[in-house]
Amino acid sequence: MPRWLDDCKKILTHVLRLFRTVAEFNSIHMDKPTQIKLVAVIAILAGPFLAIQGYNTKQSLAELEKDGITVEGVIDGGESSSGRRRSSSYSFDVSFSPQTGVPQKKPFKVTSGFFKAHVSGDTISDPKVQVRYLPTNTDTAILVGGSTDNSWTFLVGIAACLGGLLTAIYMFVIYKPASAQAEHA
Repeated sequence: MPRWLDDCKKILTHVLRLFRTVAEFNSIHMDKPTQIKLVAVIAILAGPFLAIQGYNTKQSLAELEKDGITVEGVIDGGESSSGRRRSSSYSFDVSFSPQTGVPQKKPFKVTSGFFKAHVSGDTISDPKVQVRYLPTNTDTAILVGGSTDNSWTFLVGIAACLGGLLTAIYMFVIYKPASAQAEHA
């Protein structure tokens, strides 16, 4: 994933957290229609970023499948972290030597099953892994059978954008508050 897209994703995540915090503490009073409009605008803005990320992931995975080279790798370290609402993320630092001969060390986000298969307690029990990379760009690489697949964000992004757009059209153009309907009656 391009660095600028990763940076945009991080910024968007922080903005969404800020909106969630504001909504949870009700520090700014907003009526329900205003909240819905705000969520619609955020969905319209966030949707394309998610869609682009998912599309790029799909393209990278297809290119790895078609042109990728698989080599042995060694896990140098790992990390698991727990977030809010029982979500966890797992990653390994893996060293491998591409055909160019220049050793590489990369962090990989992995699935929980893959992480647990290679870790026992706090110790890496099985350090050997398979790394698949593109010969033209060794930054595009996955762990065979273990890297997380975020291509689903493409559909989520499209749905968020379309849902936000339809909601915004309804709320800004069609919706009339009860007080406005009473005035016109």
